[in-house]
Amino acid sequence: MPVDKRYVMRILKSIKIVKTERRPVRVPRVRVKPTTREILRAFEKSRGYEDIIARIPKATTVEGWDKGTQVAYFSVCRKTGSAVWLDLWDCDHFDGFTDMQRSINDCRAWFSHTGYSDWGSAQTATGRVNCYFNAAVAGDYSCVAQLQSYPASSRATVECLIDNHSFGPLPFTGTILQPHFSTLSAGNHHFRIRQMSGAFFFLSLTVYRF
Repeated sequence: MPVDKRYVMRILKSIKIVKTERRPVRVPRVRVKPTTREILRAFEKSRGYEDIIARIPKATTVEGWDKGTQVAYFSVCRKTGSAVWLDLWDCDHFDGFTDMQRSINDCRAWFSHTGYSDWGSAQTATGRVNCYFNAAVAGDYSCVAQLQSYPASSRATVECLIDNHSFGPLPFTGTILQPHFSTLSAGNHHFRIRQMSGAFFFLSLTVYRF
């Protein structure tokens, strides 16, 4: 389609050097495939643990999580099991830090928030992750989100949902493994992560059936 006739070329003059803030330092790569034991350890420390195991006693042991029940896994560079689609909305590719190739190599996606307006950032908190998977049978499931705030000492907050049902705000600092339990019907489901505040990396989502 041709350029609209209302657009007219012109010569602009830019003779003042714009001061720009320092670009971020690259973050070391981390392991994005957690072990079941690491997930269980994080689960045991989470509020609500007693209520969950009263309903799902199998969740108290590694064997209860692991015996043929890992049904899907999502990361930027890999999907397994019944993982169908991984959709990333408004993630940020900052050259030399989280450019596209580096994000694939490091197997993670970055969602920025404040700062870097000198480099063109809109400073929004509109990041979204959608993990679409198939539940072969109806039952109890756990979707374990692995996230990392940036910088690691700062706080980020996201909202996690199963389909359109919210687990509520999830504030965190550093790298976390957070299980989210739900009772699902057989069929396809969405696990969603919505950025609320702060910058973070999406590392992975692992789905278990009990």
